[in-house]
Order: sequence, then C-alpha cells, then structure tokens
Amino acid sequence: MAKESTEYREHWGREGFAGTGVNVTRTHHSPDYISVTGPHAPHRLNVGAVALPERDDAEALPVAFHAGRTGVQLSVSGRAHAMPFVLSNVEADEVHFVQEGELEFRTAYGTLTGTPGDFVVIPRGIPYRVRPMAGSSLSVIVETPGALRFDPSPTFGSGLRRAVIGEDEARDVETVLLLKSFDGVTRYVKPTNPLATQALLDGPSPVWKLNLRDVPTDDNGPPVQFIASPGRDELFYNLSARHRRRPPIHNNVDYDELIFYFEGPGAWGGVDEPGMLTCVPKGVIHHGPSEDVPEGYYAWMLESRCTLRLTDAGAAAAELMETDLYGPHATTEGFR
Repeated sequence: MAKESTEYREHWGREGFAGTGVNVTRTHHSPDYISVTGPHAPHRLNVGAVALPERDDAEALPVAFHAGRTGVQLSVSGRAHAMPFVLSNVEADEVHFVQEGELEFRTAYGTLTGTPGDFVVIPRGIPYRVRPMAGSSLSVIVETPGALRFDPSPTFGSGLRRAVIGEDEARDVETVLLLKSFDGVTRYVKPTNPLATQALLDGPSPVWKLNLRDVPTDDNGPPVQFIASPGRDELFYNLSARHRRRPPIHNNVDYDELIFYFEGPGAWGGVDEPGMLTCVPKGVIHHGPSEDVPEGYYAWMLESRCTLRLTDAGAAAAELMETDLYGPHATTEGFR
C-alpha cells in the first residue's frame, strides 16, 4: 500500500480528546501489521450481518455483539413484530440508534417514535415496549452502567425531543414484564399494564431522542460530543464528514474507539456500507481515513473506557481490519 510520506507524525494521548499527550515523528508507518492472533485486535462488522432471531420470533431479544466486564454491551435488533412483553433493563441505560425502519417506543414515561438517524435514550429501570411502525427494522443498542446525560461540547441547539404522555394504555391488562440483569432475564406476570400512565406531574420525561443530523460538526477541533456517562467512561461523538486535515496516527490508550457508518453516499476510507461498525481497541496504534469527503456521509463514534470483546455472534459476522483506511485486512485469522 502506497504511503503519503516518508515521515509520519504520531500522537500518544491520554483521556481521548480531553487529555494530554506527546507527538513524535517516525520514518515507518506504525499502524501496519502483518498478522494478529488474540482478542485485542481491530475489526469491523456490518450489524445487518449478525444473525437475528427477532426477525422471525417476536419473543426473541436483541443479540449482543460486543460486551465488556464493566457491563457495557452493544447489541443489534432487527425487530419485525411488536414486543409481546414489556422490558426493563435494571443494570444499564440504553441508547437505541435507529439504522432502518420506524419504531414506536412506548414507555412508562411517555411515547416517542424513532426514525433513521435517531438516538433514543431509555434510562435504567424504565419499562418499555418497541413496535415497528411498518415492516422490519434495524437498530444498534448501546448499554452503559453509568447514567447517560445529554452533554454537548461545545454547546449547540440540541434538537432534543422528549417522550410525551399520550393516549393512556389500557390499565387492567395482564402483562408480561421482563427484567434484564447481568445474569439473565427474570419474567414477571403483572395483573396490570406497567406502561399505563395518566400524567407526568413534574419534571421532564427521562426518555428522549436526538437525531444524528441535528448534531453539528466542527471543522477546526475534535468531533462534537453530545452524550456522556459519569466519569466520561462512555462518550458519543458526531464523526460525520467535515472539512479538515486527516487525523494524525494515534494511540488512544484510554478508550476503545467504535465508529458506526450510518449513511453515505461518500466513502469514509475503506468504509461505504451503511451499518458498518469499526472497532480499534485501546492501545492499538491507528491512522484512520480522512473525514473530508466531498460527497458527504454521516457517522458517529463511541469511545468506551471499558475494553470490549466480540461475542460469539459478533465474531461470526466480523473481519479483521487494517488500521490505515479501515478496510478489511489481508487476513481474517482469529475471527472466521
């Protein structure tokens, strides 16, 4: 692969974009590697390629493809039918990113509709039911043990929309409530409907959404952050096309970097498929494509302090990735 120069600038940094670091120059392109064995390897996968029982079985749950020991987890949902139960995650806040389709999120604190590009935030312990509005859907769910907050940096007009209490659901309906915890799912049969709510008495609904297209870009600084967890353990950024120089070769020693390509038409280096997610684990030196793509594209990035690992379902859909332009590596040993 032809390189741009015989001198390469490289940055070693702490605390992602917020921390300190040091810059050096080298005469070799340090992101290159011949082969890798073991779990701490850069990879990519299209979430639509993960096998999803939900497409045929309304009783099925989303499939995890990344998981970490602190409780951070990424799953993919391909729900084609309304949940016949109510679900509540008692371990984590959830961010549902809608890639395809239109989804109704009916919760105990109001209802909203998620459309492609929406991040729908459902905090811990809130009962909800998801219903596709028309046909099948595809969404990515990020679970974080820390309470997520809308945390734009720099400040911008939010575009944030909160769930609204609408038509009251029937109260006296026997309902199955599933509580999701670290060791599995516990099934309750309730005599009434947990989603039946008369009114919010005070305070805004804790359920909200924000569309990726409403998050601005900044040509002069780092990507724009818009969601954060306590201690900055998980951070969400807009990584869509913008006019700036290609980022330097970088060693991010505190965060795994996961970048999700939402839509084109432009190609971001070796990535041009909607639904493609790339992962560079912390401490793995990488370069990354230029974001200055004339045709434009939309993408977002999750920085996770938790070290994430592919699940069996994720590994079955993943391939090794080279860390220059984020295309597939010459070998896929370790994943297939």
